[in-house]
Amino acid sequence: MSSSSTQQSPDESESLLLQENIHGLARIIASEARGVNETEQTMVGWTVVNRMKNPYFQRVSDVWLNGNYALSADLHQPPDAEGILTGTIADISQGATHFYSPSAMPKKGETIHHGTDVKGGLESVVGVNKNGKPIENYLPFWAGRYLKITVPDVQEKNFKFYRR
Repeated sequence: MSSSSTQQSPDESESLLLQENIHGLARIIASEARGVNETEQTMVGWTVVNRMKNPYFQRVSDVWLNGNYALSADLHQPPDAEGILTGTIADISQGATHFYSPSAMPKKGETIHHGTDVKGGLESVVGVNKNGKPIENYLPFWAGRYLKITVPDVQEKNFKFYRR
């Protein structure tokens, strides 16, 4: 009796891996970039793919486990994760590997939860407010060490992107 009927062909394995990665990437983008513009969503997606390149990961889930990305099961409007993974959507991120959201970071005077990286100090970003007044937010330690990437249509209050 042949066991080949229970084994997947290389094409089937690649297809399943692609589908798993599409779903995982869509969940990350939906979690991290819900409610922002398409450029910002694409940039978030490309940080995951760029992290997959070095060290080489085959699965989005490997990056998620090693990269502290949020992961939601809720996909109201899934982004084009397939286009990002297959390269039909260009890498407008200039190789970005990291990002943070100044709006989501702890603010000056707030309690900082254990494990939150605020070792980069404080910054002022236009649009980051508390009770309608500008307020400083913390930034992660790596923000001062990595190359900042600026892309049109990305609002800094929403995201700042960096390349290691």
